[in-house]
Amino acid sequence: PVRRVGGVSGFLAARSAAAHHRRLGAAITPIVLVVAFVCVQLAAGSTLERAADRQAAAALRADLVVTGPAAGLPAGAARAVREAPGVKAATGVLRSGVVLAHREMGEPKLDRFPVLGVTADQLSGTLDPRVTAGDPADLTGRGTVAVGEDRASDLGVGIGDSVELRLGDGTEVRLRVVALYERTLGLGEFMLPREALAGHVSVPRDQRILVRSADGGAAPAVRRALAAYPGVRVRPATADDVRIAPPSSDRDDAMVIIGVGVIGGFALLAVVSTLSLITVGRRPEFRLLRTVGAGRRQVRRMLVLETGLVAVAGLAIGTLVAAVPLLAFALSVTGSVPYLPPARYGMLALAVTVAAGAGALGPGWSGGGRSVLGRRA
Repeated sequence: PVRRVGGVSGFLAARSAAAHHRRLGAAITPIVLVVAFVCVQLAAGSTLERAADRQAAAALRADLVVTGPAAGLPAGAARAVREAPGVKAATGVLRSGVVLAHREMGEPKLDRFPVLGVTADQLSGTLDPRVTAGDPADLTGRGTVAVGEDRASDLGVGIGDSVELRLGDGTEVRLRVVALYERTLGLGEFMLPREALAGHVSVPRDQRILVRSADGGAAPAVRRALAAYPGVRVRPATADDVRIAPPSSDRDDAMVIIGVGVIGGFALLAVVSTLSLITVGRRPEFRLLRTVGAGRRQVRRMLVLETGLVAVAGLAIGTLVAAVPLLAFALSVTGSVPYLPPARYGMLALAVTVAAGAGALGPGWSGGGRSVLGRRA
């Protein structure tokens, strides 16, 4: 492509790349390393977030959600919603956390998981965790739990077996597994009855009430049923209402980008220095081209085309290198392909292009390079 569209300069750039493939490889390698590192770091988290959002959206069957003040919804709110005309199902949701003690590679380990406490009655009408075994309707009382299918496999438990967990206040409980489900990225590794969590949290109130309308128009009736409760709002339900971990904030995203940017910035400095040294070492080549009749603009354009070739090749190869571990990670954890927001990849491509341009073109336009490209030797 460089030879075909670049005219004389493209011919020179293509011939130079073919004749000095080791030099070309040395120029591309640091860009490949930068692109692969940044893509893996940013795409891993983005892939998990996207998969969690999709699972939560797929699990949500409710079309309305009731929210209240920070202290939670009043105790009778869920009952009032269920009795409202046009309501097909309503489920109270309480958020908390549990601690699982287990062994990993022979070493004891404690993992903390955020969990949903749900009301089993009418749960199937508002939430679909994609149950693979058991019945979520049995998720009642203080001694039952639903477990994600992969987590159950890791623990070696099935329907009827017991799992030991520590609740939010440190109380150790032994719970009987009544259901296994698939959508763990969106809904969490464990799902408990609301009453099992209520006595072990600081505020035993529902944070949400998921509502499914019979005909999609129950919002006015729900508002009237909750008129006696101040601070209560009724709005369309979204995946964030059931997603076990809320989406990362802009501040969290900024911290991740800054952390990767600092490390990637040092790597980009290596790109600049490597390409600068290569360009400085090519000054005799530029003088020879000018001696045999190449114009100043032709040599400059050749250098620009070579820089573009290096940047594009580095981006393409680096992306392919990153795709190998990302595919293995994404397919095994989420069952989908990796995902990196286009805006982030665009920022990476821009940074690489600027660094390549600064390293390769800077010496050719300044200092001794001006004497080489500015007049015929």
